Amino acid sequence: MLPNYTALTSEETKTGGVSLATERNISYQVFKLSKIMETRNHNNSTFQALSNTTGLEYIYPDYGFHENVLTNMFYEEGQDTKCKFLIVVAMYNESAEHFTNTMIGVNENLNYFKSAGVDPNEVACIIIVDGMKPFLETYRKQEGFFSQFFDENLIKQRFRTKDILDCKISNQKEYDEFAHCFVQKIVFGSSNYPLNFCFCVKQFNKRKLNTHLWFFGGFCEMIQPTYVMLLDVGTKPLAGSLFYLYEAMVCDNQLAGCCGEIKPMDYNIWKIVVPAQFVEYKFAHMLDKALESVIGYITVLPGAFSAYRWEALQGGPLWDDYFKSICHPELMDAFQSNIYLAEDRVLCLSLISKKGFNYTLRYVRSSVAETDVPDSISILMAQRRRWINGSWFALVDALKRFQKIYHSSHNPIRKCLFTFQMTYYFLNVIYTWFIVGGFCLALIVAVRKNIESYYYKGIGDMLILVYLSIILMIFITSLGVKPRRVEDFYKILSVILGLYQIYTMYLITYFVATLDFADGSKMVAVGISFTILSFAAIIILNCETWLILKGVFHYIFLIPTYVNIFLIYSICNVHDCTWGNRPDALSNDEKNRLEEFEEFRTRWAIIWALCNSGFAYGMGELDKQSTIYSFYFLAAISGSGIGILILRVLGGILFVFIECCKKKLKRDSSLLNANERKKRGSVKIIQAPHVIPPGNFEEDNRQREISNIAKLSRNESSTIIENHQNKAKISTSEEEKGREIFTFKSESPDFGIDPINEKKKKNAKKSKRDDGKRKKKSSKKSARLKFESENIYIPPINIRKEGLGIGNIENGLNASVDSKKSVREVDAELSSRKKFNFEIDKIVEKIDKEFEKNNSPDPEE
Repeated sequence: MLPNYTALTSEETKTGGVSLATERNISYQVFKLSKIMETRNHNNSTFQALSNTTGLEYIYPDYGFHENVLTNMFYEEGQDTKCKFLIVVAMYNESAEHFTNTMIGVNENLNYFKSAGVDPNEVACIIIVDGMKPFLETYRKQEGFFSQFFDENLIKQRFRTKDILDCKISNQKEYDEFAHCFVQKIVFGSSNYPLNFCFCVKQFNKRKLNTHLWFFGGFCEMIQPTYVMLLDVGTKPLAGSLFYLYEAMVCDNQLAGCCGEIKPMDYNIWKIVVPAQFVEYKFAHMLDKALESVIGYITVLPGAFSAYRWEALQGGPLWDDYFKSICHPELMDAFQSNIYLAEDRVLCLSLISKKGFNYTLRYVRSSVAETDVPDSISILMAQRRRWINGSWFALVDALKRFQKIYHSSHNPIRKCLFTFQMTYYFLNVIYTWFIVGGFCLALIVAVRKNIESYYYKGIGDMLILVYLSIILMIFITSLGVKPRRVEDFYKILSVILGLYQIYTMYLITYFVATLDFADGSKMVAVGISFTILSFAAIIILNCETWLILKGVFHYIFLIPTYVNIFLIYSICNVHDCTWGNRPDALSNDEKNRLEEFEEFRTRWAIIWALCNSGFAYGMGELDKQSTIYSFYFLAAISGSGIGILILRVLGGILFVFIECCKKKLKRDSSLLNANERKKRGSVKIIQAPHVIPPGNFEEDNRQREISNIAKLSRNESSTIIENHQNKAKISTSEEEKGREIFTFKSESPDFGIDPINEKKKKNAKKSKRDDGKRKKKSSKKSARLKFESENIYIPPINIRKEGLGIGNIENGLNASVDSKKSVREVDAELSSRKKFNFEIDKIVEKIDKEFEKNNSPDPEE
């Protein structure tokens, strides 16, 4: 019996030879993050700072770690690791729907691990919630659901407090951190195998990087897994996606980390920002990620969906680079703080440049996850502020620290490729800095060469003046107003800028088509044709034609919004180093430095504004001198763009062929369900996880063979009795979740027996009366004695519709049947519950007949 489940098998619960297991025990324990602190001096002040962490500690009055599926994985010196793949899911205050969808995707990947010979018991998942206070906001709204993983009463009893926000440990110091961990085995969705599951709630909210500190510096130090996986609640791994990342690292010992494709979940063509993001994500993976993967250096493995080799992370990559903002807070000025808005970029450079190693990074195209993307301008602005500032400052930092790559053990060819890649990103940094001025210049040139030649001169000046006024309004509002307060204003500006984009494209096309340079016109025509064919080729090669065609107009229409609104807002809020989509409270150190950060923002915004206005004005004045300058300008811009596009397309095409030749693990496809390879849609109804009863989950006991008696020719909403070896499990659909779930363990492997059904009792009695040769001991008492060895599991689950849908469990799973009642009273009580539907009654009748046939005494006795 698994150590984290409790079956009521004491003498008090044994009545008439029947053992009722009605309670599920969740292992609860408080862990403290074991820190090594050191004293430092900075600016004539002394303070305590984190050096590193060494794992987890138990807290008094505990005298050791409780035995459960998590602590059983803790690494023991001299032995092999017990966990091959450890998953962390970072959570803040997301809803039950997002949580369930993510966990279903994780759990269903166990089928793929098993098909490749990996024991599901060697895979574990840890949910780490960033702070008790934000979690309680969601918990209070959906308590029925989250009470399956989180028990508030256990915390109150443990700390002897009425308010769990006031929990404190003995001798608590300012830098101490502790968390509440609830451990169990559980099944989400339709997986064949239970998931080793830990729900960990940090007492204090200290942002996502601290969540990863708990994972890497706490749980990974204790477990020492072979590979680790980073996920966010709201990111839904599709079928096999986690396994494909695991497979990539197993088959390539030089691979330090890898990521899959992330794509928007809700593809609603009427929400203009969602299709635009879909096309943006697709091009980023098909072109940028593909090229980087061919070279071996992915500049960013997203923290929401990426996997790493634990051995590669240890040492410098984690403590000198990834956790630098935590270990060295005294160094976090405005520039450094913006770098660590994209700490995953810092980690990627650290991995490929690790001294004495030749690690590479890779994009795995077959691994796909869906995520919720912002569906409004204001939320998208907050997200892109963090992305733009983080990526830009991280690229600048990478250029400064690039020489570290030459200290690695990569071969000379690989180092040359890395150098070429960094040169490309140096040009990208410059291009990003001047892109707003470039857009303005393109409009000025197009208006001058078309409208002023054929219409009144004042029309062109008016169009330019309106455009410059919009830029100025964006700049002013970005300096002091939160986007959500003026969202309608930004929507209007976005529509106007989109119209400018369409009109500018028309004017430039018309201008190029009417040039008098015959040879030049041919080159321009060739360039435009090649650009269109390149995009078409890479889209067709990745089989994404229809989806991209549906969103390409949205993407083009929003390009000036991306360039102008998002970039200007990011520049004007460079002092804000919070996540943006979370109401982060500033720490005392950040409050003290707020004035310093705002001063940095002022200087940064002024320099950026002067550079872009000077660039646009200077090139515009140069354009006035002669038409030839306009041609050279457009030729230079288009030529450089086509050159970069050629490089990206070649990399994308080469990547597709390389992926086809990659080594893969052998898998037994017969162990996968027939529908595993189908796309899994998002779950709109909250599903209550199946409770795994006491029993053995070895492979022989998990064969999904359904007997002919128990088969139903029904649709997906049918209730199906699945007969396993030594037990039968009834799994119910969404509409039938209110029915009791019975699990039996019998000596007969052929079928399960339902002692509650009254009709079955009558049939059994009739069978006994017909057999006149049987002795008196074949009475009801004797019949019951036949079940002494049977473990009958009857969880009294009451499920009701509430909130987002079915799945909130009323009274929890710890409700129990009164152990002092007789079997007759228990049978009568259970018989009064909801009856099975008509089809189930038919099945039970067939099972009864088969039971009577197999168990009736021999007439010749």
